[in-house]
Amino acid sequence: MFFKISGLEHYFLGHQCYGTKSLPKADNIMDIIKDHNLAAPVYVGDTMGDYTAAVKAGIPFIFADYGFGVVEEDQVATISRFSELVDIL
Repeated sequence: MFFKISGLEHYFLGHQCYGTKSLPKADNIMDIIKDHNLAAPVYVGDTMGDYTAAVKAGIPFIFADYGFGVVEEDQVATISRFSELVDIL
């Protein structure tokens, strides 16, 4: 759904979602890391569930505060616009 709404699909080499393998989000994150040999991945999300999955996958979390949820824990950064990732990453 993200790709359909954002029009950003051409910027991504791959993706996972629950509907792909019926796995929990943390497992999907770990699959993406393994499948693409990512050395320093981060997860950008907008819910506490996203944060929890990133923690379970062992990667840093960046909170997108323009989304659907609230995260007030150990995120490495908070963004208010997608374009802010350029400066953070």
